[in-house]
Amino acid sequence: MQADGGCITAEGLPETGFWAIAPDLVAEVVSPNDRMTEIQDKVTDYLAAGVRLVWVVDPKIETVTVYQSLKQVKVLVAEDVLEGEGVLPGFKLALKKLFS
Repeated sequence: MQADGGCITAEGLPETGFWAIAPDLVAEVVSPNDRMTEIQDKVTDYLAAGVRLVWVVDPKIETVTVYQSLKQVKVLVAEDVLEGEGVLPGFKLALKKLFS
């Protein structure tokens, strides 16, 4: 499984040994040739692997869908602010800047 971006917080890093861990955050950017079923399958796989926060960025319709679980989902539009939730405390990005 390959994401467009990811982040592991310091709390998520093992102290020693091989890192067999999921990132805390995954960002997936929807490409013109991506099928939404494929994107949804990836999101399901990321969450099942232990990813705490998934952002699906769709530049065509200028939305970011935020997943904390399959039941905790919100769709943000250009007027909204993307936040790091509990994964990246203090992170805020006005989506109008992202999509401009």
